[in-house]
Amino acid sequence: MSSIRYVIALAALATPLAADTSGPIRLVSCTVSSAGLLEVEVENTSYTVHTCNLRCDYVIGGSTISHRFAGVSVPSRYKGIVGQVDTSRGQPGRYAGHVDACEQLPST
Repeated sequence: MSSIRYVIALAALATPLAADTSGPIRLVSCTVSSAGLLEVEVENTSYTVHTCNLRCDYVIGGSTISHRFAGVSVPSRYKGIVGQVDTSRGQPGRYAGHVDACEQLPST
C-alpha cells in the first residue's frame, strides 16, 4: 500500500465514529464488513417511534463515499441495526455517520 493511501485510510479510520447529535436518536456506528456490507446502527432513547434520514461515510479505493438511508424507521427504546447496503468494494472498518433529520411518528 502506498504511503498516501495508508495516510488516507488512517485518517478515515481516525474520524469520530458517531456524530454529536441532540435528541433521542443517536447514530452508534457505520460499519463495513469484510464482505462489503455497510450497516448503520442507531439508538433511540425515547418511548416513541421516529423516522430518520441517516448518512454513513465509507472508503472505496482511497475515496470517501457517502450513503444516505432515507426514511428509516427507528422503534422506541431500540438499539441496533436499522439499515444495510452492499458496497461491493468498501474497505472494512468503522466510519463516521450523521443523523440528518428525524420526525416523531404519531402514537397509535
